[in-house]
Amino acid sequence: MAEHDDWTAAEDARLRAALSSLRADVEATPLPDVRFVKARGMARRRRRFLAVGAAAAAAVVVAGTVGYAQLAGDPVLKPVPADRSGTTTAAPSPTTTSSLDQAGALPLLQEWKKALDLKGDARMTTQDPKSSDYRSFECLATVPSGQQLRQEITLDAGGFQGGQTQFAVSSGQDPVTVAEGLTNDISQCQQGPDFHVNRLDETDAGSLYSYTAGDAGSGWFAVVTGASDVTLIQVTDPTPGKSQYSLAQVTALAEIAKERLARYGTTVTPAPSTSGPQAIDEKMVVSGPDPVPSSNLFVAASQWASDALTGGAKTTAGPGALEGSTAVASCETDDQQAGIGGQVGVVSIRTGSGTASYIGRQRVQLDDATDATLQKAYVSARIAEAKALYAKGCDGANYTVQSTPGPTDGTFRLDTVFTDGSATLSEWVGVTSQRTPGAVSTVVITAAANPDQGFAELDRLLALARQKSAPAATTTKSASPPKTVTCAPINFTPASEDRASDIVASGVTCAVADPLVRANYKNYGAGTWGVDGWTCTAKKVQMQSGFTYRTFSCTKGSSTVTWRKS
Repeated sequence: MAEHDDWTAAEDARLRAALSSLRADVEATPLPDVRFVKARGMARRRRRFLAVGAAAAAAVVVAGTVGYAQLAGDPVLKPVPADRSGTTTAAPSPTTTSSLDQAGALPLLQEWKKALDLKGDARMTTQDPKSSDYRSFECLATVPSGQQLRQEITLDAGGFQGGQTQFAVSSGQDPVTVAEGLTNDISQCQQGPDFHVNRLDETDAGSLYSYTAGDAGSGWFAVVTGASDVTLIQVTDPTPGKSQYSLAQVTALAEIAKERLARYGTTVTPAPSTSGPQAIDEKMVVSGPDPVPSSNLFVAASQWASDALTGGAKTTAGPGALEGSTAVASCETDDQQAGIGGQVGVVSIRTGSGTASYIGRQRVQLDDATDATLQKAYVSARIAEAKALYAKGCDGANYTVQSTPGPTDGTFRLDTVFTDGSATLSEWVGVTSQRTPGAVSTVVITAAANPDQGFAELDRLLALARQKSAPAATTTKSASPPKTVTCAPINFTPASEDRASDIVASGVTCAVADPLVRANYKNYGAGTWGVDGWTCTAKKVQMQSGFTYRTFSCTKGSSTVTWRKS
């Protein structure tokens, strides 16, 4: 078959002219800073659940600035079907109690909605500490250590994205200095040719900044300093032009963040609500490995009873059916609970004497170490771990557990949907710190007479749990952390080779070792440095095969944590 050359000189000239014009356009518009490009990729991943309204508008937003991105228990009363229409987090009904009486170091969803006058259904998502971008922030050249909690706030209709992060400052650091590091990074931030940050006057609540990003919209940063914590807040408005959120609104949100750090910051013992029912003590059966926490740390069995939860039926504590497990909610497993030091106990609540009469349970985990720093780290690790676990749900052989965040921070509804068409089961779960230092409480409702009041009843029980404290003998008596314990490996990314293994903790629990190892993730070279009061060293080891790895060792007093990183 003969070959034909149909390309003419005129066609060649037209192509060259077009390419020259394209080259001129490219040279006239320089590429954005590499951090802007990386941020755009993270924005695409974080906005995966936002409504896709107008495609053109969505494209503009993506190209611009970034936001923040065991089936336990017997059926009781009746299986509770999940409300499939309620997949969003709605603001709670007005109550006579202040939202500030609900524990939490960061502003709650309803506080965001009120301060910024957010319209429509909103949700708050707690980010998994193991996610790849958990420690990736827009405009921050250096991320402070001590990151405790990171949450994202979105509207189901789109058009808004907010984020907040709590950084707990170690005893060897000054919160003001940490805050200044954040403000310096923000004030000098350049995410692209149209990105500009405007510093505003300091307020009593903290340092506020507005920024514009051209067609990608605008937003706000707030850096709030507490006695031992720093909160970073970002508000993103993708609408081009001036932000619809005012300085007064962002200031109001920052003031709430300031008050929450004062009440519930790292060094603060949560204050019980001054309104509502007062907790009482009852002698109850506490299940778990000896020694178990005092029953005084648990909500009295009789106080579980209510019209909404039990239909007025009385409640008592039963023996439960732990079978050696301390997992109390869906998605928890024995492996997940392994390695947690300190005391742990469970109280199971029922409305009758049969196995089908259980309506819920409460677990208390208590780090009875005498070191206050270890206790604070234990509590923070347990709460962050629980929120991340419940927020993402899980899958089983014949079921899927779907998670819906509640209106109060740290609360979730877990709906177990079976593949064989069996009735969906729901449970309401919440986690909170308690008045006793080192104590963390998890409350689970497995059945409710009025499912519509599930979250309200959960909030009521959590408020009672926060008031509970153990006798002095229980809190001062201490089983020291295990002399030596081997902790589970940590996968930093889905790739199995990017991991920390052979983690050995001496003098501290795995709950303390885990965040320490994570904080050293990006330390690649040999040397000595300090992290949250620990002195750490690393050295590079090369095998005869040519394969290299690094060994790490961190010490604080008589405590040591060692591990190997591939």
